[in-house]
Amino acid sequence: MWKNKVHYYFRFILGMTRSEILGLLSLFIFLLLADITSRWMEYQSRQQAMVSFQPTYWTQTLIDMEKSHQKSYAPQTRNYTYRPANQYPSQLASHSQKGNGNKKLAWQIQINQADSLAWIALPGIGPAFAKRILAYREKLGGFYQAAQLKEVYGLDSLWVNEHIAQFHVGKGVYRFLYINKADWKEFRHPYLPYRQANLVLNYRKQHGPFQNWEDLKKVQQLNEAVWQKLSPYLSFEP
Repeated sequence: MWKNKVHYYFRFILGMTRSEILGLLSLFIFLLLADITSRWMEYQSRQQAMVSFQPTYWTQTLIDMEKSHQKSYAPQTRNYTYRPANQYPSQLASHSQKGNGNKKLAWQIQINQADSLAWIALPGIGPAFAKRILAYREKLGGFYQAAQLKEVYGLDSLWVNEHIAQFHVGKGVYRFLYINKADWKEFRHPYLPYRQANLVLNYRKQHGPFQNWEDLKKVQQLNEAVWQKLSPYLSFEP
């Protein structure tokens, strides 16, 4: 029986006493329970983070827009009125579209500024997707084009294409990769494989700072396609 084999191994091969075996078993059980508890607490924390969106100015904004929308369709009036775009926050606005004699409101999203509630206002986006979009945006350092939303895990490319006219980049990238200053810990980006980062850091160490894109292309075995994709995030400041 396996228990007898384990007991024989510890007692006669390792020379452990009964007390030492019991102590080792107790330690193993304690560490296992501690690991399970830690994983459970982490899971609970993630679940709370996914659903804990605090009401902000957006709550009143959405209510006001809904009231305006209802009034514009009221039977007793034929004069449709809309709030000026400058009355809405910079990350969320509305515009009207004509079609079959009806008015249709569509959300306009500043994808580098919009918070969770602004994303949830879009059809098909729940708290989980909103959290993923914000997390990926932070890893990138900002979107430089709306098509990058297709890279968000689980977000359907067809959905992005369907709503792409509603997305606005605004100021675009807000965090850059300083290729002449960053050390190894800072030299990270979702578009940058480890091997390519290592090549550039070693070249910089041997030859000094890069002046421009042409200097960067001098690195042997450089994958130019990778760096072209990364180029909007690069800064050659000394």
